[in-house]
Amino acid sequence: MKFALTCGTMLAGISVASPLLAQAAADNGGFEEIIVTARKSQERARDVPVSITAVSGASLAEAKITQIGDLTARIPTLSISYGATQPLVLIRGFGTGNGQSFDQAVGKFIDNISYGRDQDARLPLFDIERLEVLKGPQVLLYGNSSTAGALNITTRKPGTTFAADGSVAYEFNQNETVAQGGMTIPLAETVAVRLSGLYQRLAKGPNFNVATGKHVSTDRNYAGRAILRFTPSADLEVLLKAEYDHIRNKGLVGEPIAQPLAGYQFPEVNFDGRVNANNNVAPMFQRDYQALDNETYQIDINYDVLGGRISSTTGYRRLETGLASSGGQSVPLFSGYIAYLNKQFSQELRYAGKFGALDLTVGGFYQHEKRDNFTVADFNAAAIGIPVPAFSLNLVSPQKAESWSIFGEFTYHLSEQLSIAAGARYSDISRDADQSANPGLVVPNRSFGQSAGWLAPAPFLDGLYTGFFGVPPHSFTGLHLHETHFQPQVIVQYKPSDRAQVYAKYVKGDKSGGFDVAYQGAPGNVTPAGARFEPEKAEGFEVGLKGVSDDNRFDYALAAYRTTFTNLQTNAYVGTATVAVVTNVGKARTQGVEAEFHYTPMRGLRFGASLAYTDAKYLDFPGGSCTRAQEAATPVGCRQDLSGSRTPFSSKWAGTVSIDYEQLVGSYVLSGGVLAAGRSSYNPSSNLEPLEQQGAYVQIDAHVDLKPDAGPWSLSLFVRNLTDIRYNEYGSISPGTTQGLLGYLSRGRQLGIRAGFNF
Repeated sequence: MKFALTCGTMLAGISVASPLLAQAAADNGGFEEIIVTARKSQERARDVPVSITAVSGASLAEAKITQIGDLTARIPTLSISYGATQPLVLIRGFGTGNGQSFDQAVGKFIDNISYGRDQDARLPLFDIERLEVLKGPQVLLYGNSSTAGALNITTRKPGTTFAADGSVAYEFNQNETVAQGGMTIPLAETVAVRLSGLYQRLAKGPNFNVATGKHVSTDRNYAGRAILRFTPSADLEVLLKAEYDHIRNKGLVGEPIAQPLAGYQFPEVNFDGRVNANNNVAPMFQRDYQALDNETYQIDINYDVLGGRISSTTGYRRLETGLASSGGQSVPLFSGYIAYLNKQFSQELRYAGKFGALDLTVGGFYQHEKRDNFTVADFNAAAIGIPVPAFSLNLVSPQKAESWSIFGEFTYHLSEQLSIAAGARYSDISRDADQSANPGLVVPNRSFGQSAGWLAPAPFLDGLYTGFFGVPPHSFTGLHLHETHFQPQVIVQYKPSDRAQVYAKYVKGDKSGGFDVAYQGAPGNVTPAGARFEPEKAEGFEVGLKGVSDDNRFDYALAAYRTTFTNLQTNAYVGTATVAVVTNVGKARTQGVEAEFHYTPMRGLRFGASLAYTDAKYLDFPGGSCTRAQEAATPVGCRQDLSGSRTPFSSKWAGTVSIDYEQLVGSYVLSGGVLAAGRSSYNPSSNLEPLEQQGAYVQIDAHVDLKPDAGPWSLSLFVRNLTDIRYNEYGSISPGTTQGLLGYLSRGRQLGIRAGFNF
């Protein structure tokens, strides 16, 4: 099945820098309408009373957007980092910390199925109809409520006629090949299938590992999807979907940028794209890698009845992920491993209808999730002359979660211009877990898929464990929590004309608590209660204005917002913790203003601009991790009061400017474009370490394209990051050291060619 899905169709490609908004030229040279499904029904984007950025599937393929992380430069309020062992996704300065213990504050939903684990951010984007970035808490129409925002992704479905599209491209600097595409095949009058796939290989990593003599990190990814559409009658549609994703990365290592305060010293700490790390020697014999396999099976049934539509979505997912990473040292001092196997079943039943002045959506949702978590940290102090045997910290936590909810939204149109929408979701959530932290022996050459095979328990090392970490080992069983949440939302919308609207929104959302996979405890306080973290709450207000001019040449969207978080879930290196542990921030807040404009003054010429001001900060967070200097001043029990500080990754200002032009030359269309995307300074570390601070930068992308005026093929030249800006994607301490610092540089300049087709 995996082979068949992957080989269905694998052609699409690369072009860069046309504005990513799902805009296309209309016959009069203006913009076509953008259709979105943010409220689970097809609507024009200008009619939806929420802050939303929509990206077309064609724009994703043309700009070589194969992961959501590639969107960071294009959508000002979206920040994504793959530098961390667990990806970070944030909207308006907030998301979920670097850890597998959390549900995600920025939810990811593909065809109405929740992809709520941290590693889901690495899944590829291919054969996409549309991607929508919904900003602020989303509580009503998404199975797992998202307190910071949501990514609503819709894949392409089979049509009624044969169609195929795709392209293949090559990037010269990192020797990267990307191919993706899809094909629709009618099987009968009422049955059609769409096969699609992606292949991506990055052969020459952007950094150089001095110790191994290789460029790192490299990628080899592929994915395949099959969707069968059956329409036995005009009012009934059945969709069957199967997908397999295979992600492999080798050699991701943090680059040392500051020496540890004591003990082992890095060979060099210049932030220059050179690393010096090799754990593929005794006693670990370990290579750095990241791996992920995902399987999704889904059934959708849509039935038009009772004046509306009944929709059923049934889904099963199996996600397995694993990684091994060194601490950046040139000697085998530390190696970390994280793996989990997550199995998820979900069912949603929803009814939407219109009855005179009343629109309504009601439904119910159920999800069962089982996850086996393994985190291992290997220590080999003998590598720096400390005469203790090599040993492992083994953190194991099998967990189960079961949730159900009912939801409803009712929109009453007081007049043609004025409407009020009110709704709520009531959720009931139960979690059960075991959690342990114990010593073990070093298992050499840990590979993907071993899971429990990574562990070699060693109770005779309990004394060494206690002396090393200052806390005793522990094993907790039967941990349980039960929560209920009521999450309301009210929207008032006024439309002075069919082409403009103003709206005001109030929403209150919750994200459930849970159990910390990596809990070790603190000296004198190792208890089952300490492994639990509290639910996160968000309360948001937003007002907005959006519309389009009468001639369809100018559109705009403005929004002002404020969201306050209570018990914000995050993580930090605190106390004796060797890996980042979960903690709750007392209170935090984000507020700001966003603006987006597009203008087509004449046929073939398009301008776009976006600007975001974001004021995201902790209001009450006295227990954050210390900086390197603070740790030197207070080496025991150091805590940093981050109250009043900006949140990680949040830039005060961010924006884009783009220009695209196309011209008919004989029987060919010649086009090109430039995009400039900039951000003010930010800090990519959880403790806001000054040495990790990233300054302001502007990234410039450009492309030139040629295609026949009426023909199926196209050729492109592209460059991404023209000025070769390499910014700090993520910063942290180096595990196994005392405040040695690591940074993770982004990719530099990308230059390539692309050939595509569409018929």
